[in-house]
Amino acid sequence: MRPNQLLKAIGPELRLQIMTYMQNDQRAAYKAVVESLASARRLRPTFVLEKSRVKQAEWLLEQLATKSNEEVTAQIFQIWLLKGQPQMLITFLDAAQIAHDGKGEVTELPEVIDDDKAEAAVSALLAAYPASHAALYLYMFQEQRPGGWASITKAIEARPELKLAA
Repeated sequence: MRPNQLLKAIGPELRLQIMTYMQNDQRAAYKAVVESLASARRLRPTFVLEKSRVKQAEWLLEQLATKSNEEVTAQIFQIWLLKGQPQMLITFLDAAQIAHDGKGEVTELPEVIDDDKAEAAVSALLAAYPASHAALYLYMFQEQRPGGWASITKAIEARPELKLAA
């Protein structure tokens, strides 16, 4: 599933949570995203930034939902996951027995993740986080490698709560 499809599939509550996080905790990145997307539309960034936060988020989500802005959408997801949800990454990596620096940063991803490790990691995520958060993380994790990992795909497909409709 492509990032713009994921954005639509995660639902309005999680979209709002991610936008609020970007507006409040990642201001520099948020401003850079607005500047980039406004310039692509031939608008002055101040046109967007002078709107209320709600209207800014609406405009930004509308832009991010387009196929042409997939890379920007993926970057926002990565910022939210890596900086805003590090414990989610650690939970998954620990349960999957993937070596990391203690903060969720991985030097080298494994070629293969055994079925039992993938199952344990997905179960750990679902036990600790809402299904929409876990699903977003898993879909983005799968993007780290062409074709993802078969074991994680199998674990996702076995759980209806992780299926996101584009």
